[in-house]
Amino acid sequence: MKTNTLILTLSTVLLLSSPLALAHPGKGWQGEGQRHERTMLPLKQLDLSAEQRAQIQSLMQQHREARQQQRNPEAMQQLLDAPQFDELAAQQLLAQRAEQREQHQLARLKLQHQIHQILTPEQRQQLAELRSQRQSGEGKPWRQHSGERKERKARQPANAG
Repeated sequence: MKTNTLILTLSTVLLLSSPLALAHPGKGWQGEGQRHERTMLPLKQLDLSAEQRAQIQSLMQQHREARQQQRNPEAMQQLLDAPQFDELAAQQLLAQRAEQREQHQLARLKLQHQIHQILTPEQRQQLAELRSQRQSGEGKPWRQHSGERKERKARQPANAG
């Protein structure tokens, strides 16, 4: 009897706490943090002035806020929580998400263009060279953790793993 009560209590706690874990998007693989950092990494190599950094950060903040307003995780959750699967609603949700992805890509291109306009001609040239090196595999990876991963592999003993 005590075991059943304990299992029931733990199950209830887990069931009630799982929406809380999903409700707050962090800066993990789905959050905005990594994308923001990935966009900024090549720019950090350009020796931007304080004014340029402020302008770019402002643009990126506006972009991030607009993106967050577009998100609608509740619609997906409502679809999953419904007693019967509504295929029409699912198709509409998928179409809406496809449209949002297209709008996001358009907004991202606009953001990149605005950032490009802030740069001096020399910085634009340097950024083009960095992109070229990255695409050819010659330059440093823009993601900081890639280098860290290689360093860890190099430190591992040959017979490990």
